[in-house]
Amino acid sequence: MNQKPPNAYAGMRQSASILAQDALRLADLQLQLLGLDIGEFWQRARFGLVFCVAGIAVMLGSLPVMFLALAEWLQLNTTLTSAGSRGIVAGVALILAGLGLWISVRHLTRAGESLQRSQAELRANMAWLRSVLNGDDD
Repeated sequence: MNQKPPNAYAGMRQSASILAQDALRLADLQLQLLGLDIGEFWQRARFGLVFCVAGIAVMLGSLPVMFLALAEWLQLNTTLTSAGSRGIVAGVALILAGLGLWISVRHLTRAGESLQRSQAELRANMAWLRSVLNGDDD
């Protein structure tokens, strides 16, 4: 691989090719390290995630009780019937939940756009590196 090139241009091209091969090798190693780090993260985070899920389950389980208590309070402090106060509480909860879902979908959509941009840039970079390694001239 260390053959003497016939001219300076060929030498530069050979050096660029070696550099690109090394850059691709480094990128591959970094992706492998990222995979290992992600695996280690999930192993370490498992215990905390179990408690997080349990806490969310308890919180979600307490929502109906809270809504019923709020409806009871509303019924006692107004002239509403039991069904009316429960309907109002359920309607407000439904509107708030819908608003929260709408906001989260908007934010998740925007977050995904940056990943698409990075993926397109990576494809373009890999195509350029392939063209340099293959010696394609335009």
